[in-house]
Parts: sequence; C-alpha cells; structure tokens
Amino acid sequence: MHRRHFLTSLALTFPALSATAALGDGPDGIQPGAYYPVRVLGAGQSTRIDHVIVTDGRQALSINWRSGAALYDEDRIDLSGVGGGIGALFRTPFRTRWRQALPLGTVEIDRGRNTLIARVEDAAPLLGAAATVAAGHFSWDLPGRLAPGGAPAAGGEPAGALRIEEDGRLLVSLPQMVAQV
Repeated sequence: MHRRHFLTSLALTFPALSATAALGDGPDGIQPGAYYPVRVLGAGQSTRIDHVIVTDGRQALSINWRSGAALYDEDRIDLSGVGGGIGALFRTPFRTRWRQALPLGTVEIDRGRNTLIARVEDAAPLLGAAATVAAGHFSWDLPGRLAPGGAPAAGGEPAGALRIEEDGRLLVSLPQMVAQV
C-alpha cells in the first residue's frame, strides 16, 4: 500500500519539476534556452566568441553569429535516463553527452578574432552540423549550422577539444575556461 502511494507521488513530482525548470529561471537567474552572448574567461582574459571555424587545413566550415546563443546551466542532475518516457522531458547534461560522443579534434581560441578554431582530419562530412560550446557549468547551443566559409585560420592558443555525437552535433569543450553570464 505504501509503495503505491510513493510511486504515485513520484510520478506526479517529475512533471512538476520539469515544468518548473522549463518555465522559471535557473539558480543563477539564467532562463534556460534564452539567448546570451558566448563569453568565456580563461588565462585572466575575457573573450566574447561569435565565430566557430572547423578546418582540416584544406577547407573550412563555419558558424558566425552576433546575437548570442541559447544558454543552459549544466550544473544539474542528469534525469534524462529516467524510465517510463519521463526522461525525455529533461535535457541531457553536456557532461553526459560529452562522455558518449566520439573524439574528433582539438580546439584553439583566437581572441583577436573572437573565434574558436577546431582542427579535424576531414571537415567535409561536417557540412550542415550544429554545434554546442561548453565552458564551466554552462553551454550554448549555437544558432545556425556549419556552412562553407571562413579562412582556415593560422592558429590560436590551445583551448579544448571537439567531439561528435551520434546525431552529428558537434560538442566543443573549453575545460580551462569558465562562462561569463
């Protein structure tokens, strides 16, 4: 009898938590999915990033934006694996997605050009891919998709790594940096 009451309460709690998380601001006053500038702090310098280039040295693909990107607080419990379809109501945290994704390349930052440069073996199959950038406890889903363009950059300072998810989305992790929101 008590087990049924507990399970019923639990089943009613998950949708309420999801609705609260979806409608309200996060713990840092961030509204999940709202557009914020992609700004990071690393090595004592603040940099606004508004351009990502993926290159294999022969060709370059890029995403260029100016109005910010959808920001998410990643410092949370992973409820995406909860059974009964309830898990589908929750966004999978970046750290879980990162662990499941395949390594693809390295990432540098060119602070003077506000650009992340990802170096890969072959850029061609990545045409049309979407990308997510993470720094510290936050991630941004970049607007747009990789398109031809952007000069294969000379280089920048090491900043992180690039992976690809099963669905083709690129994940950029900047582990030595934190998000400035």
